This record gives sequence, C-alpha cells and structure tokens, in this order.
Amino acid sequence: MRLAVSVTPAKARLSDEPTLAVTISYEQGVKLRKPSFGGSISDFIIRDFRDPPMPRIEGDRQIIEQTYTLEPTRTGKIFILPIGVTFTDARPNGDGKEHTLESEGLTVEVASVAGTALPSLASLRPAAGPVALPQPISAATWWLAALSAILAIVGGMLLWRRRAAAKAIGPKPLSPRELAYLELERLLQEQLAERDVKLFYVELTGIVRRYIERTTGIRAPEQTTEEFLREINRGGTFADDEGRRLKAFLEAADLVKFAAYQPRSDDVQESFRRAKAFIGLAPLEVAA
Repeated sequence: MRLAVSVTPAKARLSDEPTLAVTISYEQGVKLRKPSFGGSISDFIIRDFRDPPMPRIEGDRQIIEQTYTLEPTRTGKIFILPIGVTFTDARPNGDGKEHTLESEGLTVEVASVAGTALPSLASLRPAAGPVALPQPISAATWWLAALSAILAIVGGMLLWRRRAAAKAIGPKPLSPRELAYLELERLLQEQLAERDVKLFYVELTGIVRRYIERTTGIRAPEQTTEEFLREINRGGTFADDEGRRLKAFLEAADLVKFAAYQPRSDDVQESFRRAKAFIGLAPLEVAA
C-alpha cells in the first residue's frame, strides 16, 4: 500500500483555489476504504471533488487518484492534518487484518489578495493640469454603441442556451466495465463471503452475467448455466480459451450454489480474481 498527498500551490492567495491530490496505490486483493472529508478540510472549504469510478491498473497494482478543489477561509499558515487510508490485506499471503496508513501533515501558506502591494500616499503623482472637455458624441457613435450592446445581449443568450443544453444532456453514462467494477467493489465491501458464501457466489456470478448481457446482448441472467454456455458456443461469442475459462468459473460456482460445496478461502479469492480477469479488471494468469 502506498499513499501520496500533495497541495498545489503550497503558497496561495486568499482568492486562489488550491488543489489537494490524494494518490493511493495498492495490490490486487487488498480491500480499501477511501478517505472521506465531508464538506471541509481544516480551514479549507471543499468546492469540487473528483474521484474516477474505477482505478487505473498498472501491472498487478491498482491506482486511485482523488482531486479536491479547496477554498481557503483565512490567511496565514493553514495546517492539514495527516490523511489516513484504512485497508484490509485480504491477499492469499496477507494477514487478513485491518490496517491504517497515514500521510504526513501539510502546511499551506495563504496570503491576502493584495499581499504586500498596498497603496501608499507617497506614491501618488502630482496634480495634473487642465483637461480639455470631451467633444459631443455623434449620432453614428450612439448607433454603433447600441448595435454593440444588442450583439452582446444576443451572444450572451446564445451562450446561456448552449450551456443549458449541455447540462440537459447530463453526465456520460458508465461503461459496462465501470458498472461491473462498482458492483464488485460493493460486494467486496459487504464482506458477504465471510457471512454467506453461497449468496456471495450468487452475487459474483450475477455480476459476470450482467456484464456479458451489457456487452453482447445475450440474456445471460435469465438462462441456466447450461443454456447460457450452449448459446455462447453456438454463436461463437467468445474465443475458445475464454469460453473454457468462463465455463470452468460458472460450473465451479454452481457447485457452491446448488451442490452445498464449501469452498476454502483460497477458492473464494481465486473465484473473485477470475471474475475480475474475465471483466478485464485484473491481469490474466496463464499456467505454464
């Protein structure tokens, strides 16, 4: 588990909006509980928060990058307390215990908007001489000014309508892989395998079947395993190796769901890893 926290810029003005970046890197099989701050951090108000729906995968590690846009409420040095991340090492060789990893505290120096550039009476220039009165404005100038004002109003209305139309479209829908990732994360957080392993396998295979339905159109959740595999083989939906891996995964899950088979902890971990690999969220391990 690795945790990195930074604030940019470290020296800001009261009118600035510094950015707090939290980067979490962890291995497959680690159950993570992300940090939560509410509406503020220290003497900063959180104005915006960005958290990708699924982590970036690099080799055997998953990387989460959270970004917070902050607004300072006062000037001076503001100290941000260490940020903690709680995780459980549920890897096959892990200790299965809950741990907390904390970052170092950060100090952000916030200056006023004016800073040290305050006006001074000594810097005033001497009085200026007489100024000529402006000439009367011609009718053509008035017409040009009125036309410019009308064009500005029309341009503002068009811009407002464009922004309103963009808001009406709404956010981009999540992809089938992103939806499956969120479902797997929720299943992991519920720790259902420890309480009801049969129900855990029902939920796990349901996630894989829904992912297949969203990506291929096959009504996977409404078919038995035998019917579903028969349709896959008939339509050539998956490659031979991928089809065999899916068949082995579903049939192993059916032993737990319908034959009262009690899997070991390693079996549960391997089933979860195979589900992630089939969805494309974990690297596939090929036997030599």
